[in-house]
Amino acid sequence: MPPRRKRRPAMLEMSPWCGWFSTGSTNIWVSSVLCDKGPCAQSQRSRYNRTNSRTYLPAPCSGILQIEFGTGRITGPEAIDDFHIGPFSVYKQTFGMIQSEEGRVFEEIPVEGILGLAFPAMAANGIRPFVDGIIENKAIGRNEFAFYFSPDDVAGNAIFWGGVDKAFYTGDIEFFPVVEPYYWAVELRDFKIGNDSLLHLLLPEEEDMAHESHKSRKQKSSGKAPIFKAIVDTGTTFFTAQGQLYKEVMKRLSAQTCSSITEQSHPNITYTLVNTAGQTREFVLNNKQYMLHSVEGDGAVCSPAFMMIQVPAAHGPGMVLGEVFLRIFFAVFDRGSGKVEEARLGLAQAMHDTRAKSRLKGLTANQPVFHRPDSTS
Repeated sequence: MPPRRKRRPAMLEMSPWCGWFSTGSTNIWVSSVLCDKGPCAQSQRSRYNRTNSRTYLPAPCSGILQIEFGTGRITGPEAIDDFHIGPFSVYKQTFGMIQSEEGRVFEEIPVEGILGLAFPAMAANGIRPFVDGIIENKAIGRNEFAFYFSPDDVAGNAIFWGGVDKAFYTGDIEFFPVVEPYYWAVELRDFKIGNDSLLHLLLPEEEDMAHESHKSRKQKSSGKAPIFKAIVDTGTTFFTAQGQLYKEVMKRLSAQTCSSITEQSHPNITYTLVNTAGQTREFVLNNKQYMLHSVEGDGAVCSPAFMMIQVPAAHGPGMVLGEVFLRIFFAVFDRGSGKVEEARLGLAQAMHDTRAKSRLKGLTANQPVFHRPDSTS
């Protein structure tokens, strides 16, 4: 999944960098002096120089890695070094030194690194992911991390290691089992616009026809009915859909002037997930939550926060729930004892009141504040 937006500052051998924390990827990437053109070569960005590190080691596999995201591509060689991120240290961690960046996202956001938080099955060349290094080192009391996203302040996002803070959510955290420990993917039982169920449109057209005509259809390849997946990715901004479903979403929830949007023209959308008890739970968003406006004022145009991304067939069919979803729901990524089969996702209603803002301000008082490149504050 494509990583988006800022995350918390991190450290690599005493050099601070601003990185993305992405649950939709596993590998670590760091801007390096190997880059001599493009966004990663900009002088104001922190860049890793292996010749300045006493703990640098060449990776056993000296080939070039290339990772494609939905909105960009990163290329570079592997290296090994010690990582110090927040309160944690992971030693002899394999990572990619960014040699080239392609994609508009890297021009818009001053990304200096990506820290993947997904599962070992996704890791390039079988390397140990950062999270698994923390688990092996018993660095935190509970093998979990949580994300909080502000709806209106890019500097108001937070990641919590080893626990949660009740100032940032209300009610109980409900857990959903990860159905395939590759992405943080839980079972998606239904997707609706208004009262119309549209999830079957995720299937290729020929499979969709069979699915509609007889609900007990079995997949030829596995002999099992398809399990639809909701992939929760902190590195993706929007919701995603693919194929016929994406076309249907864009047709039903078309871009319009914000003042003309009503509950009739743009009804609620509903994601139905399956919890650890096997029960279904509905997550409902209204048009003020899933429609985003480009400018302020009477002429403002609102567009649906959906993008087209094709989930790899081996890990689908699925839809991504990105930052727009996570602004509304506080998310906990729990690895249990560390075994991937124990992984589960926790969700609760996020709080954005003055108490939450005050608490976040207190927690981050001594940390650098992220600003967009065009920010003047």
